[in-house]
Amino acid sequence: LIVSYLEDAQSTVKVFKPDGTAVRDVTLPGIGTAYGFGGRTDEPETFYTFTGFTDPATIFRYDVATGVSKEWKSSNVDFEPTLFETKQAFYESKDGTRVPMFIMHKKGLTLDGSNPTVLYGYGGFNISLTPSFSVSRLAFLLAYGGVVAVANLRGGGEYGEEWHKDGSLLKKQNVFDDFIAAAEYLIDEDYTSKEKLAIRGGSNGGLLVGATMTQRPDLFAVALPAVGVLDMLRYHTFTAGAGWAYDYGTAED
Repeated sequence: LIVSYLEDAQSTVKVFKPDGTAVRDVTLPGIGTAYGFGGRTDEPETFYTFTGFTDPATIFRYDVATGVSKEWKSSNVDFEPTLFETKQAFYESKDGTRVPMFIMHKKGLTLDGSNPTVLYGYGGFNISLTPSFSVSRLAFLLAYGGVVAVANLRGGGEYGEEWHKDGSLLKKQNVFDDFIAAAEYLIDEDYTSKEKLAIRGGSNGGLLVGATMTQRPDLFAVALPAVGVLDMLRYHTFTAGAGWAYDYGTAED
């Protein structure tokens, strides 16, 4: 049995015998997301895809008997992943909750507060932000030598349903507090400054950006609320909005 877990918003994969006895961990290339591992029980091999913030999707062949993974096919992206690094930081939100955040940049980055930085978040609907590759994000890193950060806010599914509920309905403010604390962490650790910090998010993440820029306009130079859910009094009366009420509640109640 090959079992995939979400551990601190990244993949951990383990192998067990059918009776539940642990065999080994599958060694992954780094911080990322692994998926696949299909096949019949009598097959000696399986295949999986691994991707990360600075790792384009690569297919690996996994030898079930030896536990050895070998690269099978990689994406044709013309850049050198070894020039970049991804790390995971943990910071405290306003109420003391420990929140994880992925941070990526070129290796050898100078921490002097001068780096242009984009902070991304979502925080809703039980959706987990796991590592994935983005060419546009890579273009930003290459062109500006900057920093990209992805915060795993409450409201998502990174730590199960309790984590989701702690960022919904009357607890929605926790999501905004988590995002603000992520920005403060990046500034305090000298990755960037408020003059060089941009925030972005889409849909529910657009609501996140809209609320955050309203509550803390002093903390960011740029705000990008893409297709944001911003009319919280009437959102449920348009298009598919009524289906979002389980996370937001409505003004009718």
